[in-house]
Amino acid sequence: MEDSTKSVLVVGFNTRPLAYSLKSANYEVYAVDFFGDIDLYPNVKDSFVLIKELETNYESIKDKYGKLLSDFTIKMLVKYPGLNYLIIGSGLDDAYEERETIISEIKKMNYKIKSLNNDKSLKRARNIESIYYYLGINDYNVPFTIRYDDLKSSIRKLQYPLIFKKSKSAGGLNVFKIENPEDFSPLIEKIGINKFKSSEWLIQEYIEGIPISCTTISNGSECEVISINRQIIGEQFLYPPKDFMYCGNIVPVDLPKEDNELIIEISKTLTKELSLKGINGFDFVLRDHYPYLMEVNPRIPGSIRASEMSYDLNLLDLHVKSFDLDEWNSIKKKIKTKKLSGFSTKLIVFAPKEINQNLISEINNLEYIHDKSEPNKNILKGEPLCTILYKGRDMEESYNGARNVVNKINRIIS
Repeated sequence: MEDSTKSVLVVGFNTRPLAYSLKSANYEVYAVDFFGDIDLYPNVKDSFVLIKELETNYESIKDKYGKLLSDFTIKMLVKYPGLNYLIIGSGLDDAYEERETIISEIKKMNYKIKSLNNDKSLKRARNIESIYYYLGINDYNVPFTIRYDDLKSSIRKLQYPLIFKKSKSAGGLNVFKIENPEDFSPLIEKIGINKFKSSEWLIQEYIEGIPISCTTISNGSECEVISINRQIIGEQFLYPPKDFMYCGNIVPVDLPKEDNELIIEISKTLTKELSLKGINGFDFVLRDHYPYLMEVNPRIPGSIRASEMSYDLNLLDLHVKSFDLDEWNSIKKKIKTKKLSGFSTKLIVFAPKEINQNLISEINNLEYIHDKSEPNKNILKGEPLCTILYKGRDMEESYNGARNVVNKINRIIS
């Protein structure tokens, strides 16, 4: 590594978008990644990819990848002790022990790498019950939420349908809609009696509305909003394996000014209260023009590349610089003076059935395809197939353009 080039280690379930942006900003990028999509490799100097290192598949390690990401992060630090920065993306949001193991190893071995993450604020940001309490005492509306363990004592307060979800649920994986009281038992059996820990689950009022997210950048005390986005959740034409699965975004979303103002107010209030740094995401459901907070993601959100495309900004470069207080005024100016150059739609396409490896190259060769799967083995039903990124002059052109690419994929796999 040249002394003049800053190096970044990115860790996460899908590091390709982060690696792309960092490489574009002239950082030297190293990655610890789950899938190892083929368009990751041109953007990194070196990488550890879990399913390759362990010669396994998604299904075999999906429940323990947090520990594996942590283990291989430490291996990468041993291999490259002079790395400058560490960015942890999706996959380790609630893996507190694993993240602490990484930080402890950095201190123990006296690595000079700087963590560009919300290490101190993480637990508070992911404690949704505490967040709701704070919002409630500050006169913001929140969904009625109780612990599953308190179900019997609160039975008369419940209105169906309702949401049954893990208190720490990433990407909509452990979120279920309950239509009546009899649905609980079969669902718990499906989850697995041995896996189910009642203390980890919440019952929540079902808020029906428009899924929205807000992306912010902050330095621990000051905050600016990058974009307000339409979230695409559980859309069946993308074949998600779960009903509330995260399937993409449209950036920005076109909302009335009053709706935007309240989303910004809540996001900024929480950013400052939690002393968040860097780029972070807030998930809402907008019902009757009121944004109900669903989750705080104290990390770079999945919508980041769509935001970069819509505003012609390298947001990963700004994330790195936001941890340097001397850079804040410059960052603030860039965000405040940004100009919308188009609307960007991100769609994650999941495999509706087992996809023969012979078809994968044909899908990869389509325009607007990212997170390209290697054509060396079949993709199993429910696994991510690819990501579509499409930029248009307005929201309709952007969304329809992305959907047309889905139609082309369907013709290939049918």
